Amino acid sequence: MGVLLVISKFQDSPTVFEAAERMARGGQKVAFLFKGEACRHLADPEFMTSIGFAEGVHCLESDLDRMGREKPFEGVRLIDYSGWVDLVEANENIVSWA
Repeated sequence: MGVLLVISKFQDSPTVFEAAERMARGGQKVAFLFKGEACRHLADPEFMTSIGFAEGVHCLESDLDRMGREKPFEGVRLIDYSGWVDLVEANENIVSWA
């Protein structure tokens, strides 16, 4: 069990990612779910390297399709709403960050 951070907006500040890294350094298993405009982060190789501490990086495929964006960086798992439910069930704590 771990912490699932649901990121729904593009982040101009690294605050949530820095907090997540501190959690990971403290022994927490951290996973991300990117949805909506936050999916834009996933096409940036530097950003993907910066969250390399995460146990999993997920993106709602329907949001990515709707935005007409490029495919995400390698290692991002595309999921549907059923997959989102699976992530919620698999993690003890859920943090929603807009």
